Amino acid sequence: MSNVLEVNDVHVAFGGLKAIDGCSFTVEKGTITALIGPNGAGKSTMVGSIAGAVSITSGSIIFDGNNISGLPTYKRAQGGLIRTYQISREFGGMTVLENLLVVRLGQSGESLINAVFRPKKSKDETNQLVAEANDILNTFGLYRLRNEYASNLSGGQKRLLELSRAVMAKPKMLLLDEPMAGVTPALIEILGQHLLELNRSTGMSMLLVEHNLEVVDKICSRVVVMAVGKRLAEGTLGELRQNRDVVEAYLGGEVHERVGG
Repeated sequence: MSNVLEVNDVHVAFGGLKAIDGCSFTVEKGTITALIGPNGAGKSTMVGSIAGAVSITSGSIIFDGNNISGLPTYKRAQGGLIRTYQISREFGGMTVLENLLVVRLGQSGESLINAVFRPKKSKDETNQLVAEANDILNTFGLYRLRNEYASNLSGGQKRLLELSRAVMAKPKMLLLDEPMAGVTPALIEILGQHLLELNRSTGMSMLLVEHNLEVVDKICSRVVVMAVGKRLAEGTLGELRQNRDVVEAYLGGEVHERVGG
């Protein structure tokens, strides 16, 4: 299986502080890979670097066979690399449905020429996008709220909306920065099932930053451990339970207590 993402000896420095210190790892196409580690390990900085929100000092990031190290965030998104955030970022003044429609790039109606001289083409495309968005909202249990302003949703509903919007963008790969943070146990179960189903039905690749090791154990086939800005180890969670360096640096008895073994 080929790699969809390759992080090669990446360094990120803020002044004299090394946030990422020569980190390297890969993500195979069609897999859900977890990125875990203690607070301050550099996980969110790494996700920001991959997405383009944080500039790397040196090294390279290869996505889908292309070096994207110098590309701006929007170019990476156009290439199929879509990110979600620890705190959901919805367009509060738009409806739930509009939040999905706005993310699809290259719509015919965005062109003045098409809007004026080819209105039927624009209308047909809009109807198709609305139908697609409604299908996604139905999948994530948000269809009944499609005409509600996004600012009125609960925290859990906003999390579902962000994931729905990411799916609407048709990504090749999702970067998920702590998607389970601040949500109820019941919603954690629902989100985990949605991610698994997306992966199984579409082959969508995912890199998941997550502290909830029960979630990691259930949905991630590969785990990368970071500590002090470096890759410490990688493998399955079962293999990492036996890695003394990982246990001492981060996991301690937590893995045994939370996921058994």
